[in-house]
Amino acid sequence: MPAPAPPHKASVLHIVLTRLAAISVLLGLSLVTWTYRRALEPQYGSAPTNLHLSKVVWSSAILGSFAPAVPLSRATLGLGLLLYAFPTATYWSAAYTARLGDALWGPVATHLIVLLPVLSLGTALVKALQEAPYVKNDPNAPQSAITLPVSATAVNALQGLWPAVPYIVNLPNGQVALQLGTLVVTLWAIAPFLPSISPPPAKAQAPATPTPEPSKGKKKKGATEKSTPLRQSSPPKPQNDGRFDRIRMALIPVLPFLTSTLLQPPTLPHPLLQPYDHPSYPLRIHSAVDSAYSSIVVVGETIAEGMDALNGINNMRFLRAGHSLLGGVWVGPKAITFNEDPLPEDESGQKLGDTIYSAFVLQEAALLAKDKPQDALIIGLGTGVTASSFMRHGISTTIIEIDPTVYDAARKFFGLPASEPGQVFIEDARGWVHNRSETNVANPSDVTEQTQYDLVVHDCFSGGGIPAHLYTEEFWKELKGIVRPDAVIAVNFAGVLESDSAKALILTLKTSFPQCRAFYDAIETPTNITTEFQNWVFFCTPSSEPLTFRAARESDIFGSHLRRHVFTGLPNRESDISVVGDDLPEDKRNRYILKDTQNPLGEWQAEGAMHHWEIMRQVLPDVIWETY
Repeated sequence: MPAPAPPHKASVLHIVLTRLAAISVLLGLSLVTWTYRRALEPQYGSAPTNLHLSKVVWSSAILGSFAPAVPLSRATLGLGLLLYAFPTATYWSAAYTARLGDALWGPVATHLIVLLPVLSLGTALVKALQEAPYVKNDPNAPQSAITLPVSATAVNALQGLWPAVPYIVNLPNGQVALQLGTLVVTLWAIAPFLPSISPPPAKAQAPATPTPEPSKGKKKKGATEKSTPLRQSSPPKPQNDGRFDRIRMALIPVLPFLTSTLLQPPTLPHPLLQPYDHPSYPLRIHSAVDSAYSSIVVVGETIAEGMDALNGINNMRFLRAGHSLLGGVWVGPKAITFNEDPLPEDESGQKLGDTIYSAFVLQEAALLAKDKPQDALIIGLGTGVTASSFMRHGISTTIIEIDPTVYDAARKFFGLPASEPGQVFIEDARGWVHNRSETNVANPSDVTEQTQYDLVVHDCFSGGGIPAHLYTEEFWKELKGIVRPDAVIAVNFAGVLESDSAKALILTLKTSFPQCRAFYDAIETPTNITTEFQNWVFFCTPSSEPLTFRAARESDIFGSHLRRHVFTGLPNRESDISVVGDDLPEDKRNRYILKDTQNPLGEWQAEGAMHHWEIMRQVLPDVIWETY
């Protein structure tokens, strides 16, 4: 009987190497997923993109964990090829699915087309690496089921690492996947020249040759001793002469050419070095810059001549961050006034007309509620319409804007005047307000006229939502520490008045301020003001005196048709919010008061953000969202 083969024991070195390789793959998959989210934001925004993304990640992990095993070499090559196709596939899949106008199923379809194959094959590669050091049926080998929770959890959790890596943040989204693809294909090409991480085949001991017994008696005459014939071996398999390996190595110098030319997604260079004119639509892109706070910041302009110039969205200059339209102004023949007041200009001398959003003019109505304001604070700049207006009125204006690319765009393309020294802060408003409030509380005798504000405009709406930490009871308390007792605070909100997020914001403001009044910005009176999606501005004051608005003067309007329309019609735009929350029991009412320790505002905004996305896809044509 042949002796049994000795059991093969996986070497510690092989186990360590394969574990490190599996961890590297998981890090790469998390990076690809994070980059994918950023790449989708210009066309889908953050809320539709993220709504069902984690479910797709888990589905990919299930598929990759329980699918038939894939050889390491094939899995590596396949993953590299998928990464090469990833940027272009992401762009076009998002473009075509977004044209359907569905904020729910459009992103899901894109996830399934683009992300699921990469994550599934990546998970299969992790499983193959886990099993590589072990022979078949080795009881010490890890179970395939372990790959599922490890892969899904790692991909979802490790994405938070990448915003802290400057090189990754500053790298264009498409380049991340292409560089990872180059790394993976390079490893596949040089794999034949690396030490094997698979166990050697088990060798069975050769059976002992039996010793023939001596013959008893004499042999018969003519008899010959028969020998046992040898078993014919199968013909040898053709040996690899190295040509295929040399072909693999020859691919490596070609890879940089592929990533720099042929495999680039059809997006503009970031930053855009010169204006880009769309070949089939009257659209000019003045600027496109990658941003750490939104995937991309774009300044574009629709161009038209003759009679078409006065129709629709023609001759509109806009600023977008990701899929959020931060604002815009009319230019060309639409930049007009009804008197001799000069129009603002951009850095090139282009005349700029009214804002495309009446909400920004509505915010300026804070001027009508405060007598002779001296100092104003802007939280969230956008195109700078309100800040520019306050500066034209001679009000000392402090700006807090978290995104430097937004501030630069407002200065260069939307006529924002230069601020006085020390009045522009590129940072998160929560920390800035907290520090300023702490300073005032610690040194009450040193609080001067320059450290307190008459007017505050708080407009941080972006992409269908608002940053929840800037709307809590604690934030408003700190804000009251840096304004004058009779200050006017204008808070912008876009959504449905009967939604949970609107109730939370209104009830928190009513708890924080003695008085608040609400106005909507619609040019025409909505059919049902409480159930339709609207832009709202809530005006609040820490004063116990009645909050009233004086009639607008010509000096308030600057010859603007829109300002005249909004200011003169202000009384007709008000909605009574004093009764909001009165129908709620006390215990349920308290859950709507936003606090740092209890703040579900982000979750409540998801539904509104989906609706906002669908509205914006109807307002602007697809080509504007797809050109960035």
